Amino acid sequence: MIMARFRSLRWRLTAFYLGLLAVLLLVGGFAQYFAAREVLFRSNAQVLTSEYAAVLTAFRKQNVNRPAVALRALILSNQFSSQLASRHTSAAIFDVNGGRLAQAPATLSSTEDVPTLTTQQYLDAISGAPQPYYIATSSDGSTHLVVLNVIRNGTKALGLAQLSIPTDEIDQTLRADRQLAIIGSLLVLLAALLLSPLIVGRALRPLEQVSATAGALAAGDYKQRVTVPNTNDEIGKLAIAFNQMAAGIDQAFEVRRQSEEEMRHFVADASHELRTPLTSIAGYIDVLGRRQNVDSETLHESLHAMQQESSRMTRLVNDLLTLTRFETGTAPDRQRLDLDRFVNQALDELRLGEQGVVESRDVQPGLAVDADPEALTRVVRNLAQNALKYAPGAAQRWSVFSVNGQAAIRLEDAGPGISRQDLPHIFERFYRGDKARDRSAGGSGLGLAIARSIVEVHHGHIEAQSEPGKGATFTAWLPLATKPNA
Repeated sequence: MIMARFRSLRWRLTAFYLGLLAVLLLVGGFAQYFAAREVLFRSNAQVLTSEYAAVLTAFRKQNVNRPAVALRALILSNQFSSQLASRHTSAAIFDVNGGRLAQAPATLSSTEDVPTLTTQQYLDAISGAPQPYYIATSSDGSTHLVVLNVIRNGTKALGLAQLSIPTDEIDQTLRADRQLAIIGSLLVLLAALLLSPLIVGRALRPLEQVSATAGALAAGDYKQRVTVPNTNDEIGKLAIAFNQMAAGIDQAFEVRRQSEEEMRHFVADASHELRTPLTSIAGYIDVLGRRQNVDSETLHESLHAMQQESSRMTRLVNDLLTLTRFETGTAPDRQRLDLDRFVNQALDELRLGEQGVVESRDVQPGLAVDADPEALTRVVRNLAQNALKYAPGAAQRWSVFSVNGQAAIRLEDAGPGISRQDLPHIFERFYRGDKARDRSAGGSGLGLAIARSIVEVHHGHIEAQSEPGKGATFTAWLPLATKPNA
């Protein structure tokens, strides 16, 4: 249980943050310690250099009447080193070869020994430039901060004046600083240990909600959504993306449910439509099979009726295959069609006048579409046959025009119109209005559904408008063909 808890993202992030904070505090502590050490050493070295300059100036004034040779001798003697020494500061004078000429220990020092550097360090300071400070160890093991000052006569180096102080007070200050840094770092780590789980947990709360919502989605509740935090960070973007994904899943399952529902209705309707001719054929076969002697007239009537039912079933199956082909989005064999000539030719082939229809045309020339001619002919034929079936003998007015980059093929009939309850459903498969429930009128109930599928596969749409008693208007909209490149 404990191991599983520490394997969670919250505790892994907490441990990572604490580890990173500890490393940063450690590195920062070391950097701060050595920076403070350098500052203390350099500031004390500057104090010693200032003391040397002040003592040298005063010493020269005291002996201003002495000859230059005597003054130089005094500067390199115990007299000058004694004036350089103080309560905590020891002094020593070295010649240009690194040899010690004089020394004066600090008045509070318990030893007469003055810390010294290596001969090479003295020679390097004479020939070049002294370092800001040196660290030396005396005979009693104590550590001293040493500052070297070149004694010059003009540009000529006469020797070195060494001032040194013990580093006890500096070490004590650094020790206190180090202890304060350690205690402060531990307090910071403790506060981070107490607050990090709360802060990380609050930051990861949307992820926990995402996990819970994902579980609900997996269980079948596709309406669940994540509360999007009022932040524009990665977690907020994740919540938005998750909700979009959940909405997509919900929509996909809704489409699937509707598709399955439509498929069930389709299978039921198709079965019902096919069962009628099959039942009729089976009835005739049964009647003929029960009679021992069948006269030629009865046989002829029965065969004729079975042939009609068979033809009707063949038309239904062909219409189903056509509808399936276009509803699956099969790309039509498109070619450029001059719409005015195409519609006129299709209507001429239908010979509506021979079927008792008064037909008129208003076809705008110069319109072209990219379409499958056979499929588009099927649209015109289905619209015409639908009008013949439900408005027999009614006048038909056909028109071709364009609006906003779309071409329109419109049929207006002067029939009885379509009732308001039937109008939203007329493009559904196997749908027949109340006045057309009788199948004696023929047809499969798929004509308008096929027309809609053909138009939609050509990236268009079809619509119907009607008022009861005022006829019906059907309009198929298709994109105009793009102009060929010059």
